[in-house]
Amino acid sequence: MEITRDSGQEGAENGLLSAGYLDPRELGPNSSVRDLARAYLQELRDKGRSDTTLPRYERFLVEFLKFVDDHGDTPRVRDLDVRILKAYASHLTRRRLLAGRDAGKRPISAASKNMALIGLRGLLKFGVLLDLPVPGPEKVELSKAPEPSPDARHLDQHKLDRLLEGFDTSSDEGVRNRALLELLTATGCRVSELVGLDRAKLELDGRAPTPADGVRIADEVTVFGKGSRYRRVFLNVQSRRWLERYLRTRQDQDPALFVTRRKKSDGSYRMSVKMAQTIVAEAAQRAGLTENVSPHWLRHAAVTKWAKEVSVPFAQRLAGHRNVATTSRYLGSTDAELKELYKKRFG
Repeated sequence: MEITRDSGQEGAENGLLSAGYLDPRELGPNSSVRDLARAYLQELRDKGRSDTTLPRYERFLVEFLKFVDDHGDTPRVRDLDVRILKAYASHLTRRRLLAGRDAGKRPISAASKNMALIGLRGLLKFGVLLDLPVPGPEKVELSKAPEPSPDARHLDQHKLDRLLEGFDTSSDEGVRNRALLELLTATGCRVSELVGLDRAKLELDGRAPTPADGVRIADEVTVFGKGSRYRRVFLNVQSRRWLERYLRTRQDQDPALFVTRRKKSDGSYRMSVKMAQTIVAEAAQRAGLTENVSPHWLRHAAVTKWAKEVSVPFAQRLAGHRNVATTSRYLGSTDAELKELYKKRFG
C-alpha cells in the first residue's frame, strides 16, 4: 500500500489547544472567557490528560464560548453568572445532532448533554481555584440520564459477518479496512487505542522464528488506553492473517500500524479516529445495516462474546474495565452468566 505525498497537509487547528501558553496569573475578572478556557485546557494537559480526552473537552468549551459570544460582545469572566449557565443548559436540551445518520433530526441525548456540562463544571472549578468571580461548579445541574440499553449497540454474529465481508479486498485499501475491523473485533480495543499502535509492536522482526501457524504477526500486544492505563490484548488467527496481508501491501516506512493518504501536521500518515469511524460507518451501509454502527459497536460485540462463551469476569479483564458493572452494561441481549445460573437453578 503506497501513501502519497501530494495529498496536502492537514491544516493547523485554530482552536484553544493550539493557542500559545497563557500564564494563569494574568487572568482576572476582565479577562475573556476564552482565555480562561485556554488556561483550563493547559491545566488538564499539565495533569496528564490524554490526547483523546483533551480535544473532547476543547469541543465542549468551544460550543460554550460560541453560545456566550452569540451577541458579538467578547464575554468576560465577570459576565459569567447562573442565568448564563441555565440558558446554556436549556440550549443543549434543544440542540440537534450535528453529525451521524440522524444529524438535524433529533436532539442530543441526556448523556451527551451531561458530558458537555461536566466540561463546563471543570472550567468553573478551575476559575474558583484561581479566586475568579465565577459561579461555583455545583451551580451547573446535570440532567437525569437513563442507563443505555445494552441492545442499543449490539450486533449479532450474522450482522457482524456481513460487516466484515463487505469490503472489496482486491484493493489495498479494502485489505487495510478489513484488517482494521478484524482487529477491532478480535481485541475489543477502543478505536483510539488501535490507531495509536505502531506496526513494530505487531510485525515480527525478520530474525524472529515463525510461529507454528505460519503467521508472522504477534498474537498479543500492549495498548495504552482510557485512564492512561496499559493493558494486554490478544489477537486471534483470523485477525493476524488479515493484518499480515495488509502489512505486505505497505511500501512506506511510517511507524504507524494503520495509515492513510493524508499527511498529518506532525509528518505522520497515521490514521485518525475520525477516519476509522468513517470506515466502519461506510462498511455498515454497504452491509445494509440500519443501525448507526461505530467502532465502539465492535467493542460491545467482543465483550458480549467473551462473556457468553467464557464468563463476565473474563470479559472484564480483557476489556480493561475496573468494575464488573461497567462490563455488564456492554452485554448485548443477555447476561450470559446470569442466564446460565438461572437455568441451572430454576430450569
